[in-house]
Amino acid sequence: MTRRFDVYAPLQDFNWSGQEQSFGSNVVLKRFDSSPDLSGLESYVSKPEWERASNSDHWLTFPWVDGAAVSPSEVINLFLLSLWLVKPIRSQVALRFELGRDDAANEKKMSRLLDRFAWIPGSIDPDISDENVRKASSYYAELEKLCRARDRLNNAMVLTVSGCWSHGWQTALICHAAATETILTYATGPGLTRRLATSYACIVAPDTPSRDAAFTDFTTLYSARSDIVHGRMHNIARTDTLPTLLKFQNLMRRLWSAVLVSKELLSALELEDAGRQAYLARLERGYTAPKT
Repeated sequence: MTRRFDVYAPLQDFNWSGQEQSFGSNVVLKRFDSSPDLSGLESYVSKPEWERASNSDHWLTFPWVDGAAVSPSEVINLFLLSLWLVKPIRSQVALRFELGRDDAANEKKMSRLLDRFAWIPGSIDPDISDENVRKASSYYAELEKLCRARDRLNNAMVLTVSGCWSHGWQTALICHAAATETILTYATGPGLTRRLATSYACIVAPDTPSRDAAFTDFTTLYSARSDIVHGRMHNIARTDTLPTLLKFQNLMRRLWSAVLVSKELLSALELEDAGRQAYLARLERGYTAPKT
């Protein structure tokens, strides 16, 4: 028995003038002149919810087979994460509709997505360009592979998404910090911050001056993580909390963007500790990080 569904997810606050963009594996972002035939599902949502969905210009659409390795909710979260990695926007998916085919013919389902990507006031860039969408689609292709593999970088991706969902700045920052550790660390013990900062700098920057700047940025922001987990949160002024989180999110964007465009990094960072350590040692050869 093959239960197949066509999945439709209306996008909210998605300001793109384009018509269509493929995100791989039959996942398509598409502008609809009129909403899909969702008759019979109106009773599951409130009238304002239904009207907002029906009036959405762009929808994420994809086929899904019951029991497939990547679930519909994961596809949508990977799509939203790929947009988040490009830049801060307010786009959300609140509802998901599934229309059955083959052995699931005549089945119709509706799901609410309760976890939403949080956003920091003042940081949003509302307009989405064609280049933004193309870049997001290239990120999505690699993120989906990581999700299917269910390995180390998938763990980092899950932590990143958890940070994006959190409405508490402390929790969000800790999740992002844990994601950087998952990507970069290969050993426990003293000197963790310096090891992480050095690896980060050598991944995201090509020369000594820019690596020094990246190293300093990382160590400064990572100290906020230490203040939170070690009971020194009072060291961070209230006026600095959201700006600090935004800076850490931008650090995450820079790190993920460097990893996702490099086949070498994608492969090396999935190795066991010894393999990652050897790879990063080669990458860092010749670079001496600033003293802290």
